[in-house]
Amino acid sequence: MDNKINLYNLTSYVQSNTLLNRGLLEAGGVVIPQIIMSNNSNEAFERGALELIYSAIAFLSPLFFLPKFNKYFLKKSGIVKDFNGVEKKILEVSKKYLTKDAELMIKGINETAHKLDKGKDTHTKAFNKILERFQNKEELRQRLLKTHQNIYTSDFLTTAWMLGISPWIIQEYTEHKTNKKGYSGAFNLKEQDFDEKKYKSEKHIKMALNILVATIPAIVVPKIVTKAIGKDIAQYLKSQNLFKKSYGKFLNAIKKNASNFDYTNSIFMSKTIFALIWLFSDYPNGLICSRDKYERKDRAIRYGAMNLMFFGGDLVLNGIFGKLADKYLGTKIMNGWQMKSLSELGANKNLNRTKNIAKSIYWMSLFINMAFLGFGLPSFLNKMLRHDITNEKTKEKQKPLKDDYLYQFLNMNKIGHDFFG
Repeated sequence: MDNKINLYNLTSYVQSNTLLNRGLLEAGGVVIPQIIMSNNSNEAFERGALELIYSAIAFLSPLFFLPKFNKYFLKKSGIVKDFNGVEKKILEVSKKYLTKDAELMIKGINETAHKLDKGKDTHTKAFNKILERFQNKEELRQRLLKTHQNIYTSDFLTTAWMLGISPWIIQEYTEHKTNKKGYSGAFNLKEQDFDEKKYKSEKHIKMALNILVATIPAIVVPKIVTKAIGKDIAQYLKSQNLFKKSYGKFLNAIKKNASNFDYTNSIFMSKTIFALIWLFSDYPNGLICSRDKYERKDRAIRYGAMNLMFFGGDLVLNGIFGKLADKYLGTKIMNGWQMKSLSELGANKNLNRTKNIAKSIYWMSLFINMAFLGFGLPSFLNKMLRHDITNEKTKEKQKPLKDDYLYQFLNMNKIGHDFFG
């Protein structure tokens, strides 16, 4: 029984920790199996090295950068004076408390302090000092919003730049090592045929585009998010102008989900923030820096499918299996279309059967997701690559024949085509 409880608690912890469960999916569904499924050793090295860099960016860089960003912008704003104490934890007040007015913000500050204190009063005293520092509480709300925007912008920018430059480093290494150009996955499948001058010219253009795509969204997106959270958008919603009204609905959707833009412990970005970085910077940059049409097609499908499954694959599978279990096994796993959290189920001592089945569903969904990402997707893409290259070779072989005037005449003339066909 103790082992079951321990395994359930472990599963609940993994489910509640976004970085941990995404890390397991990354290791079991991307890094190891996709190295195994590579077409050659060069592709395998690139995939392994790139995933190691991405993992370091995702899990280690926040530990280095975010404390520095937090301290710099809190100091610049004048919100925090004592960085040796817990005043800096003011950043853990959820953005949902900054969506309306100073009164809601004060309520959020008090609730957050109480939650962090856990029976003590350390955070309450520290946060009260901050509140006393500002006679105009709306000024504090605006400074907090600006601080959050600056931190978000800096994190977005550094993450997007690191993700954007990583493929170039790996690709340059491969080109230097092998003296080959183009997609490494196709090295043993096709002849090398590149216009050196054109290749270098295109590379410089791609690098310039990468810089723009890594920079512009990092400036624009945090501004829009902060505006949606902190401003009164009633004027947009009431507008008769269709464009303004649609923009207002868009901002309102962000405002209603303001907590999705919180950082865990003021350090680790949420899934929503990471999804926006991927959508506006990482994904397009991956396509831009592709070395040829084969790699571009592979990345468009691979990265698209990977991130759809990464952000929602196991959630969909949990929902499907949870619905089936509730219907046919009499469990109480689902809350509408969403699976209840294991921590929520764990608090109920009368649902042992439901908890055991929910635990099994969680791991089953995760492993199915891993299998699809790690083996199903690469298998499909490898077959697609071979098919595309074979078709290309067939077209190349037919070129001399198509240049023949008699062939062209017979190909356009149905009678002659039928006669010789």
